[in-house]
Order: sequence, then structure tokens, then C-alpha cells
Amino acid sequence: VDDYGKQLGNVIDTLMALERPAIFLKGNHEEEFLNFYKKYGVSDYRREKILNHFGIGKEHIRWLIDKLVYSYENDNAFFSHAGIDDTKSLEEQTDYDLIYSAFRGNLDHVTSKLVIQGHIPMRIVKNFGSHWIVDTSLG
Repeated sequence: VDDYGKQLGNVIDTLMALERPAIFLKGNHEEEFLNFYKKYGVSDYRREKILNHFGIGKEHIRWLIDKLVYSYENDNAFFSHAGIDDTKSLEEQTDYDLIYSAFRGNLDHVTSKLVIQGHIPMRIVKNFGSHWIVDTSLG
């Protein structure tokens, strides 16, 4: 979610309009925003104030709730926002691990699959064995 600017509605609209299959990973910012909305949007009035402040509508909230997933896995790779906790198997990862773990090393001892994550800003894509960090927002 574009939490650094005022384009949140436009960003979500663009994702909603994609006409090809896509997987949308939930990260810590999306989790925190949805928790904020749930905690403080306790009345129609408060929900409307939150939506207006962020320039989004109820359809955007519904899309975030319905479409974001903590991880995606296929035969060759495991994807999550913040990677995994390297002390647990893939099956043992919690939602918290997948959005906050931020491990920065080789994960070959956990899985033979590629593990692909963002969350840790780098200047270039980095890899440690089969572990790839692809957040290049420092570039």
C-alpha cells in the first residue's frame, strides 16, 4: 500500500483493474492499516472519516480484505512480504512471521525452494543462496 503519499486509492484502483491473474501479498503496512480501520472505524461516521482521509472507499477496504494473502507457494518458490523465520519450517510460519520476520541470510537449511521477499529495502536485488530480497526502494 502506498503509505508514503496520497495515492492510495489510485494504487488500489490500478491493482483492482488488472485483467490477468495476480497474487497480492499482504505486508506489514496493509496489516497495520486494516487493524487501524477495524479498531477505530467503529461507527459509520468514523469509518467515513478514515476513508476520506486516505482517499479510498469501502470497495477498496473490501478488496484489501478479500484479495491480500500472507504467502503464495508453488512447486519451486515461496513468496511472502517479509520472508520467513529461519528457525521454523514453511508450514510453521505464522502470519506475523510472513509480514515482519526480515531474515537476511541463506535459507537453504529451511527449504530447497526459492524464498522471495520484499520488506527490506536494498539498492539492488540481493540473494543468499535460494533466498531473494527484491525490495529495491533504496535504488
